[in-house]
Amino acid sequence: MATYNANTVREEARLEELAHCAEERGVEILAVQEHRRVHTDQPINYRRVGGCTFITSSAWRNDAQGATGGVGLMVSPRARKALRRVHPHTNRILSADFEGSPVTTVMSVYSPTNVALIEEVERFYDDLRTAIHHVPAHNFLIILGDFNARLGPEDAPFTYHTNTNRNGEHLAALLTEHELLAANTLFRKRMGKRWTFQDRATSMRRQLDYILVRRKWRKSILNTESYSTFDSVGSDHRVVAARLRLSLRVPKSALRARPDWEAFAKP
Repeated sequence: MATYNANTVREEARLEELAHCAEERGVEILAVQEHRRVHTDQPINYRRVGGCTFITSSAWRNDAQGATGGVGLMVSPRARKALRRVHPHTNRILSADFEGSPVTTVMSVYSPTNVALIEEVERFYDDLRTAIHHVPAHNFLIILGDFNARLGPEDAPFTYHTNTNRNGEHLAALLTEHELLAANTLFRKRMGKRWTFQDRATSMRRQLDYILVRRKWRKSILNTESYSTFDSVGSDHRVVAARLRLSLRVPKSALRARPDWEAFAKP
């Protein structure tokens, strides 16, 4: 699985390139933020792109009527067959359940920035807590997204930054409250593998995107790190991928009852 802030995939070419990258890299489930596709008449939109299915909740309009935000999931054919349900909690939080042993719940989330109004950030985390609360305790829960947060070593083991910012404090509190781990801070990687965003104006690098899992599933996380393999999409973020020990299961169709011909033959 992986998470990627695409900046925008309104143009068909960028959307197709995103699907191509996911297929080429073998990503079964890709959480996407800032797709900027508006479809307010449909709570959930399913779109076939190449061999993948792109599932989105609508982006929204800013004060200048420009499309902004939007979260979604790009899923492989195998993951699509295992899909149980999709639920748009808010325009910043989308969850989906996949058949497996156990059931896998995937959330794609997009936090307000660190300079957004504090009320907006608090509302996002209240909504995220509510969404997590409704996930059964035995499900494998994985939250993938752009949290616009910096974590320092006081809040996670192997971080890119030396201190935690305001959004990071909210994220750290969420980790503690729900016994979650930021999986891409669990492995000792060189600094070049930790950053997830590069500012185009200043070239400053930051770690803003995270993959969260429940603490009890720690041993199912085999590796996580950031890659530049989606650069052709044109975002200023990098994809963050996790290699998991996980079982997705395609439900079997109901077996047809076979008639007992011997019973019919009896008088």
